[in-house]
Amino acid sequence: MRALPSMGICMPTNETESDPETSKKASREKSVKYPFYSLQECIDYLSIIHEIGGKKEAPIESVISKLGITSTHNRRYSYLTSSAENFGLIEKTKNGIKPTEIGTLILYPPNGEEQRKELLISAFKTPVLYQKIIERYNNTILPNREILKNIFYSLGIARIVLEYAVDSFVESARYANVLDSNSRLSITDTGIGEVPNQPQLPDSNYPPNNRVSEPPRAAERQSDIGIDKIEITTISGKKASILLPSDSTKEDIEKLIKLLRVFSPE
Repeated sequence: MRALPSMGICMPTNETESDPETSKKASREKSVKYPFYSLQECIDYLSIIHEIGGKKEAPIESVISKLGITSTHNRRYSYLTSSAENFGLIEKTKNGIKPTEIGTLILYPPNGEEQRKELLISAFKTPVLYQKIIERYNNTILPNREILKNIFYSLGIARIVLEYAVDSFVESARYANVLDSNSRLSITDTGIGEVPNQPQLPDSNYPPNNRVSEPPRAAERQSDIGIDKIEITTISGKKASILLPSDSTKEDIEKLIKLLRVFSPE
């Protein structure tokens, strides 16, 4: 299980600790709904719920006891529950939690492993945040980690939890078998799409469970993902580049301008 942020959905980082005013603002920043825990971790949680109550309601007291905690105010319980709800695996009842129909079928698929694979993909596509990423990048190679964090931020994820949101997305995509070793996202209506033969990259952009290491450098693959590269020379004489998807809309550009103002508030 991954470490939890220290306050609500927000966790102080080195960036914010150095400036009390920045830290104060960051702690107030809210995120849209997103799975904090990955799809695999949520299915492990689903198994606990099913073990207690089967297809029916599992009492909350029994669930938290099984998790080894004593209160529903524990963030592990609330984050697991919220994440599993985001994937459509569980639903809350008056006094407990029970598996949804798709959740039960994932645990015990009547038609075997192929059905389970399709259901995992369906669960992966359930969070609204993930739908937006899939719509933009399906059948293409995902941008590098830093660009993806910026995209998540533009979609409403608070800066302070970007690492968690991106990690969960990538880990969940891998678990659902819709992200290959070259970071190509490939989903069809019935499951994972055909992935063209590609040379293997020496290192993945997204090492598993990467919580503390520095993000790898961006590998430029404009021809693969339809990206326009815009270069400018700064006042200091240094070169700066911006990579934009070729199909960027006016709204996308306005979001980018808003994001750039975060780095230069003046």
